[in-house]
Amino acid sequence: MLQILLESEFPPEHLSQLLRSATMPRTEYTGYGFYVSVYHPRIGKLRRVFSGTPALHGRLGEHDAGFIAFLEDDQLTLETFPWDGEALPETFRDSDVHLATEQTI
Repeated sequence: MLQILLESEFPPEHLSQLLRSATMPRTEYTGYGFYVSVYHPRIGKLRRVFSGTPALHGRLGEHDAGFIAFLEDDQLTLETFPWDGEALPETFRDSDVHLATEQTI
């Protein structure tokens, strides 16, 4: 998923290496969706990068979600949010979510 969202920022192997050597993921369930963040000094501090293109769609049963990646202050954060306004269940993140890009929805 991150390779798709961040393909314009990192070649796939570079992103994989960065994630392997980053801090343990910090997860926050907001009661609505999730934030998962890792820290690594090679992510960079100079600018904020937002990536939601191509749009990714995740589905678990009747729950639909979107994903956005942020790079800022040496931190990579993946936001998972509900598309329909209904809160995602806390188990969403650890489940077998089916992904599709906007072209395959």
